[in-house]
Amino acid sequence: MKPRIAAAALVGLVFAGSIASAQRSKSARETTPEALQRMLDRGDKVLVIDVRTDEEILFGSIPGAIHISEDQLEARMKDVPRDVQLVFT
Repeated sequence: MKPRIAAAALVGLVFAGSIASAQRSKSARETTPEALQRMLDRGDKVLVIDVRTDEEILFGSIPGAIHISEDQLEARMKDVPRDVQLVFT
């Protein structure tokens, strides 16, 4: 059974795209928690990156998401796999 996304775990907007679109934000697109849940349920290759602060993470996060705070994101993008769809929360 796949973990369900609690709406409360998603604060702010959810963006989906490839690593290229993460680096060129004009090609990123907004999605919904429900659409993300469908992607996960289908078994799509999705990597959820939670860009909230360390303090915000204490209130919960999406199961399986990795935490890279927004202020560290640019420096750490080289470590992010390029063969998956990225979803930023």
